Amino acid sequence: MTTRSYKSATFPLAVMVCGISISPAAELRPLSTDRPDTTESPRTVDAGHFQFEMEIASSTRESGAREFSLGELNAKIGLDHATDLQVVMPFYSHVRNGGEGFGDMEIRIKRNLWGNDEDATALALMPFIKIPTANGDLGNGEFEGGLIVPLGFDGPTGWSCAVQAELAVEADEDGSGYHLGLLNSVTGSHGLTENTAVFLELVSVLSAESGADWEAYFNTGMTWAVTPTWQVDGGVRVGLTSASADFTPFLGLSTKF
Repeated sequence: MTTRSYKSATFPLAVMVCGISISPAAELRPLSTDRPDTTESPRTVDAGHFQFEMEIASSTRESGAREFSLGELNAKIGLDHATDLQVVMPFYSHVRNGGEGFGDMEIRIKRNLWGNDEDATALALMPFIKIPTANGDLGNGEFEGGLIVPLGFDGPTGWSCAVQAELAVEADEDGSGYHLGLLNSVTGSHGLTENTAVFLELVSVLSAESGADWEAYFNTGMTWAVTPTWQVDGGVRVGLTSASADFTPFLGLSTKF
């Protein structure tokens, strides 16, 4: 979720193509991305338009070993004024013990309930399902899914804030069944200049699986709006507990058209 400004409260005009309404370019909302923080944006892609958000590269250090990924893409299309469809594709990952290649895909639907345009608050529901497409040791070969609920709101002194709850059904590591996982996060971003902003975020990850430990992260970084429809970001994720990955620097790019 990034700092953004809003147009006046005019509901977008739209034309229909193949059953999907298309918002005119002049009525497009400002770019609002689900990256670079963990907390998703509660706002959707404009009807009939595409948005691509890519983690160009990241490198994770955990227990003395390094893992890296290249080109994880979240491809979105706006289905109507308040709904978009997303497909997350991790093109290449390399993990310790030799696993490498294409990762698990996710299909997600985001439905904004309110605040998609100029409101001081915004709420969305985002059900998702993980498709077991990963090569070798990169995945567990199981379907998983859940529901993400992000809430965005205007904070004090120019801060844009959001909180998120995510409940997921995840496969047990030993393949014996499924358990619940809960992710909670809180984030805030603030403009530094007209085109740049900094974000700060705390993330908690809990699992109901027997023997699982609590993970917690502090994430921070910057965004740069190169143009109204192009954004570059970079930052770092830092583990706060012994079960967390130690350190993950990342670089990303987003665009809408």
